[in-house]
Amino acid sequence: MSQIKKYQQDAIVNSTLELIVSNKDEVVYQLEGTAKYRKIKDAFDSIQDLKKQEKVLEKKISDETASLNDAVKEFNKDVLRSSPVYSLDYNSDSWRGEDRSLRFNVGIDAYSTTRQSIADKIYIAMLPKDAANDVSSIMAEIAEDFKLHFKLHLLGLD
Repeated sequence: MSQIKKYQQDAIVNSTLELIVSNKDEVVYQLEGTAKYRKIKDAFDSIQDLKKQEKVLEKKISDETASLNDAVKEFNKDVLRSSPVYSLDYNSDSWRGEDRSLRFNVGIDAYSTTRQSIADKIYIAMLPKDAANDVSSIMAEIAEDFKLHFKLHLLGLD
């Protein structure tokens, strides 16, 4: 047999490949009918259904989170009277969800505005001469301003 040229070889290969896949529709139909394929297809369909459910749940989580944030703000305003010391915080800024939290914070650290507010009140209270002799009562009065007082009806205990 004589030597064939590259383009002739490519033409033979292409023609052979066309013959191999000439019945591809029939082959695919038969493959789709196998039990193993049907099991794989069922798993695929199940995943697609779960993805649809995931989208619905993500929307619900988003809506519920917004509602929770509003409720926390309302709680801080109404129940805690926008206290500079106590606050209810909801941390939803987590990339894994595990770190989300709902907790009460007590803002008495060295950088809090509460500390400065108390210092200002003490300074003002100390200005009158009669206040110099009664520092304890001034401090107690100031502390009383910052304490959180619950009314029994707010807690549903009346």
